Amino acid sequence: MRQFEGIYPALITPIDAHEEINEKALEQVIEKTLKQGVAGFYVSGSTGESFLLRDEQRVRLIKAVCEIVDGRGDVLANIGTFSTKATINMAEAVAGCGVSAISAVPPFYFSYSKEEIKQYYYDIAEATGLPVIIYNIPKLSGVSFGTEELIQFMSHSGIAGVKQTTMDLMQTEALVRRCKDKAIFNGHDEILLPALSVGVKASIGSTFSIMGDVFVNLKKAFDAGDMEKAKHLQGKGNEMIGTLLEIGIFPAIKGVLKIQGIDCGHCIKPYQPLKPEDYKKLEAALKKLYDGME
Repeated sequence: MRQFEGIYPALITPIDAHEEINEKALEQVIEKTLKQGVAGFYVSGSTGESFLLRDEQRVRLIKAVCEIVDGRGDVLANIGTFSTKATINMAEAVAGCGVSAISAVPPFYFSYSKEEIKQYYYDIAEATGLPVIIYNIPKLSGVSFGTEELIQFMSHSGIAGVKQTTMDLMQTEALVRRCKDKAIFNGHDEILLPALSVGVKASIGSTFSIMGDVFVNLKKAFDAGDMEKAKHLQGKGNEMIGTLLEIGIFPAIKGVLKIQGIDCGHCIKPYQPLKPEDYKKLEAALKKLYDGME
């Protein structure tokens, strides 16, 4: 199974006043971060407001990203929905556009057994033939996986790995150690350095769209053995993340992009627009982030 390595922004979905996809802003975000050295993009995930988009919008979004990236990086597409058939339909709709792998949050809202969730992933892999990345995000999905469950799930040849959006570094370390032929992605930007220390090679993160250079350089520093620089960059990034979390992570990321010159609109309702004081906080945090940066 192919291994993935590097920094992967979890893309926001730029929208216009009618809550339609703004492809011009999407291209600007992608080009900005490609210049910073990212390895590819995670599309239509939580950061991309996936479940607030219509299915046809998600398909259009994934295809647009593939067209813009045009082979210059990986495109990992979250095609997860509430049913197996709908998820397979979405995967098939984007299969020919150049995605490197597909990903899916476990089906939620209804209570499913782990055997049913496992079969959900196996059915997707077998129906599409595309590498599948499990999306482990217990805080939002309400589905928690034990380490042995994930290892069992990944024994299937069609499962390429797992996106670990969890603070459980003990579990992440075990997966890296015991599933050497699978891709284990870190999913929390604020613990990238600890995740690298347990052997993670790739990270998917919401904040990489606004400070991809910080995390690309953090990984380079770690790989070069420069732990002081790596710790410094993690700290700088975490200060910024603290402000984003205080305001609301997804609306705040779009706010920072606007400050950086890319207007991606607001998050889809019921999210509310940022207030003027939010922008002031973000401007101050952004200035502090890059002050003294080498």
